[in-house]
Amino acid sequence: MMKHAFALVLALVVPGVALAAEATRPEKAPQPDAARSSGFVTVACNPGCEGVLVDGKSIGPSPIVRAELPAGTHKLTLRRKGYEEKKLEVVVKPGETALLNVQLSQQAAPPAEPPPDIAARVAAKMIKADGFLSVVCDPACDQVIVDGKRKLGPAPHTNVSLPPGKHDITIQRKGAPDKVITVNLIPGQTTAFKVAMQTEAERTVIPAKAPVEPRPKR
Repeated sequence: MMKHAFALVLALVVPGVALAAEATRPEKAPQPDAARSSGFVTVACNPGCEGVLVDGKSIGPSPIVRAELPAGTHKLTLRRKGYEEKKLEVVVKPGETALLNVQLSQQAAPPAEPPPDIAARVAAKMIKADGFLSVVCDPACDQVIVDGKRKLGPAPHTNVSLPPGKHDITIQRKGAPDKVITVNLIPGQTTAFKVAMQTEAERTVIPAKAPVEPRPKR
C-alpha cells in the first residue's frame, strides 16, 4: 500500500519539475539579419566620371554597379577633368539598390578678353611710365639727393628717370645751407628747375666801385 502511494506521488512530482524547468529556460535573442543592414548603389555618369567618392572615399570611376554601402544617407562626389564637380546625397535602404544617372556639365571657358575695367587696372600696374628731372645749380652743387636716399652726385643733372609723383630733392653745397625742393613728376614729362647756392662769403662780397674819371676843365 505504501509503495503504491509513493509511486503515485513521484509520478505527479517529476512531470511538474520537468515543466518548471522548461518554463524557466531562457529564449535565444534573434540574430540580426546582416543583409538587411546594408544596401547598394549604382552610379552612371554622362560622360563617364573619372572619380566617384562616397563620404570622401574613392570607389573608382563610373559606372559603379551595386556598390554595397551601409544603410542611411551618404554624400557622393562625382569628378571629371574639364567638367564641373557634382555633389549630391543618396539614401541607401536596407536590401535595396539606389540608381543614379547623372549628367555632368562642362566648365565655362574663361573670357577671351578681360572686362575693360579690369584690363585698365592691369595695364596701369604693368605700364607705369617714369617722369624726368633736370637740376641746374648756380654755382654748381656738390650733391643732389632724391627722397633722402638716392644720391645723384654734383649738378647739373639732365632727364633723370624717376617714378611719377612727388619727390623731395635735397641740394647741398659746402659752405651753403641745404635746400629742399618738392617736385611733382608727371609720367613722360620733364620737370626742370634752377637753384642758387651761394655761400655766405659769396653773398657778402661788395663789388669794387669803378674809378671816377676826372671831368675835363673848361
